[in-house]
Formats: sequence, C-alpha cells, structure tokens
Amino acid sequence: MKRLFSLFLCAVLLFSFADCAIASSDDTEITVSEDASGSAAPAEDKAVTEKDGWHFNAKGFLVGENPGEEYLQEDEKNGIWQYASSNLAVTITRTQETVKVKSGRRTRELYIADIRASETSPLFSIMTPPTKKRPAGYKKSKPIDLVKANPVVLAVSDDYYGHRMQGRDNGSAKWPDGIIIRNGELISSKTRTNGKVEFPPLDTLAVYPDGSMMADPVGEKNADDFASEGAVQVYSFGPWLIRNGEINAKGVDSSKSYMYNTAQYSDSRIAIGMIEPFHYLVVMAKGRPENKYIGVNFDILATKMLELGCTEALNLDGGGTACIIFNGKVIAQGDKTVRPLGSMIAFGEK
Repeated sequence: MKRLFSLFLCAVLLFSFADCAIASSDDTEITVSEDASGSAAPAEDKAVTEKDGWHFNAKGFLVGENPGEEYLQEDEKNGIWQYASSNLAVTITRTQETVKVKSGRRTRELYIADIRASETSPLFSIMTPPTKKRPAGYKKSKPIDLVKANPVVLAVSDDYYGHRMQGRDNGSAKWPDGIIIRNGELISSKTRTNGKVEFPPLDTLAVYPDGSMMADPVGEKNADDFASEGAVQVYSFGPWLIRNGEINAKGVDSSKSYMYNTAQYSDSRIAIGMIEPFHYLVVMAKGRPENKYIGVNFDILATKMLELGCTEALNLDGGGTACIIFNGKVIAQGDKTVRPLGSMIAFGEK
C-alpha cells in the first residue's frame, strides 16, 4: 500500500499545472511546435492548454486572451485548489491513505502545494508589524487575521521565530532565535554555537533573488555569510531534509537520527522545498487528533519531497503551528486550534 501510494503521489505532482491540474473532459490541448532536435519546445508566451476560454502555458501561467486576469478553482470536496495569473501558478492537492497501526487504522492526509513563482511574483514573507522594542514577526496574531492584514493568494506557516524570541524574553524557553532574514532584512543572527543538539536544531533554508533555495546545517553559515550571498529570506528550524538532492540521513532516519524521540514519531508536520529556482513544493501532513490521523515522521516527509523532485528542503514548525491558507481561507491545519503566528511564507500579493 505504501509503495502504491508513493507511486500515485509522485505521478500526481510530476505533471505540470497545465497538464493535469486544470484537466477535465472539456480541456483542449494545443499542439506545440518542435525545435530542430525534434523535441517539444513550448515558448512561455504560448498556450499549451485551454479550458473554458482560459489559456495556460507549460508552467501553468495565464497567456493570451482570457476571461479575466486570475484563474481560481476551490474544490474542497475533491481536494484540489488552483490559482493562475500571468506570473504565478499554484496547485494544492489533498491525498489520503489508510495506515494500519497497533490500535487500529489511521488516515494519513497530505496537502501538497506545487508553486510556480517568478521574478515578478516571488516568494516573500508577511509579518505582524514591529513594536518600539521588538522586530516584525515578534507579536503574534491569528493566522487568518495576519492574512487579512496582508492579503495574498497563498500563505504557509514558517519557522515560528517570534515564539522563540518571546520564550527567551519571558523565561519560558532558553533556545536561540536562529538566523532570521525576512524580505532582505536581518532580524536575528543568534543561533546555536555550543554544538549541543536539541530540537529544533535551527538548520536553515535560504531563498535568493534568483529564486533558488539552499539548505544548510546549523553552524555552517553565519548571518554575515547569508548577507554576502544576498539571501532575501532565511528560515531557521529543521532538521534540513534534503540538500543537493540528498536526504539528511543523520537528521531524519529514526534509527540514526541525533534527535531520536522527535524523528521517529509521526505528527502534524510541514516542510518547504525547491524543485528548481522559482518552482517550490510545500508538503503538510495532518497528525491530530491522534485517534484519527497518523501524520508523518521526518523520514517519510523527506522521502516524499525527494520523490516529488525536491533538491533542497527544510522541516518547518509543525503541530499546532502548521497551516495553509489559500485565497483567504484556512484549508489545512495541524491541530483543532491553530497557534497564533507572527509570520508566514507567502505567494501572490493582492
């Protein structure tokens, strides 16, 4: 069953937005001319799929004449949400499988967001405003209110850095903030330096102006390194899941991990990764309530993201922090109640 599910899941997302996400019996495929080598070479301004007057190129962006500037589909019953404009395409798919456990059966429910961003519509961050003494993202808000204040097409929970800052200030936690950069601004340069391994390890995922991402173990780079590289976003949580196309066996394998207890149990988890520059993937698993959902462990999460083409990926804060908001609506959350957040990963400013 696990193998069949993996094959099915891989097949769903290996197709482009234009090829499968908007497919229906009424779709019309448009013939694409071949280049000199005989291979199909669709230009980005050429439509390869047409549906009800909407025209999409190979990346899923709108091209040519269309009924409007934005294509939108929200099908909660069948578990598919879609958006397309001239510079952004988002497809979110919900999948389910039944998993046998000692106490019976549980549902593994995944939400997989395939995101095609661009130079004119890149990944960015939304945050609560700064206070006199604290930076943007420190103050918490209900996720839906954060999106209402900063309208976007898609918002995804992130590394929850504001919570670590608050915990240090009020004495409830002693872990460092991690290296935090948001929209080109350095918010924190404090990370683990004593070599002690705790959760979260504060591994990083940096996003660069060319749309690329790079995952790094904690301590490999400091804030000055990221600044000199031109990183516009740096998320600190972890463990890093995939780096240079390789899974972090030491960090995610429950039999080898330096975080045995955290790595081996399944829970609500969420991760973000890159397939190629400006082409991103978000995978979220529901793991609560535990008598209904089984969630995933790090090993399963990393394996899924690798199967779906990610070359770089980072585990973000899961549990009650994990959530996905599409077109102003919460479509997935890791627990019955979503924690207040100070910041979120965003696509498609409205």
